[in-house]
Amino acid sequence: MFSRLHRTRQLRGTYRVGDPLSGYYNDLTPEVRAATPEDATRRLAALCADPMVNYTTVAQLGLGAWQLGLTDQRWLEVTTAAARWLAGRLDDDGRLAFAWGMPHTYDLPAPWISSLTQSEAVSLFLRSSLYAEAAAAATPLLGPSPIVAATTDGPVLQEYPTTPPAHVLNGWIYGLFGLYDLATLGPRVQELPQEVAAAAGDAFERGGAAVAARVHLYDAWGWSRYDLYPHRIVHVASPYYHRLHIELLRALHDLVPDERLVAAADRWEASAGRPLRQGVALSRKVAFRLLRPRRPPRQTDSA
Repeated sequence: MFSRLHRTRQLRGTYRVGDPLSGYYNDLTPEVRAATPEDATRRLAALCADPMVNYTTVAQLGLGAWQLGLTDQRWLEVTTAAARWLAGRLDDDGRLAFAWGMPHTYDLPAPWISSLTQSEAVSLFLRSSLYAEAAAAATPLLGPSPIVAATTDGPVLQEYPTTPPAHVLNGWIYGLFGLYDLATLGPRVQELPQEVAAAAGDAFERGGAAVAARVHLYDAWGWSRYDLYPHRIVHVASPYYHRLHIELLRALHDLVPDERLVAAADRWEASAGRPLRQGVALSRKVAFRLLRPRRPPRQTDSA
């Protein structure tokens, strides 16, 4: 069950806190889904030719290729191609706006943006030396913006800008990673606007503190919740996302040394190893999907 978690821990052995270019925060190499750089280039071309392409998929392919490029530089051509393609899709406000509505789980009409997508684009642009594009893509993460929700504990980045806010856990944490990358690299890279890097650092600190203060809200009888949206029943995480939450909380704890983060990760990792807890969580997930089945995205005209 934890093979990917073990792979993440292996990869994070190369990562040094304070040096984003030494690694990434979890293992995105499975998102490449290609055996060679040439295969990955073909897959990237196919993705980019789709009018309903998911920008997050392109960003994760690029970051996964960058991770592979740490030991084989041939993969870096894929990273560069993905970064340049995404850079060409930024609008005047630095947004990667989805031109299709997403009706599954949440009803989101086009155009909409995502904290996860914006952040991973920031991280990809920085690793491809596209500094102006990284600063632009970070702007929606700094607020005011549909993907920054205010709470009494601090700002919560929104993977899906719903009303009321969904507060999806993984998209929030991924959003913070892009801010951390920009804030950390800012003082070292002359081409990065220092005021944007400073604002990213402030947003990261406030957001990281908010995760630590609110992580207990995502606990559902020892298993993690996917979000805090007021669905008809609690939306528990699937086993995949439960493992991902553990990975992301441990990675965030490296940057925000608050014991509430690692305590939640320990608790959820223990529950993931218990067949009864896993079975109950899976049953609850099935019940949720029966009430809220996935529906395919719908293509709409861009606004």
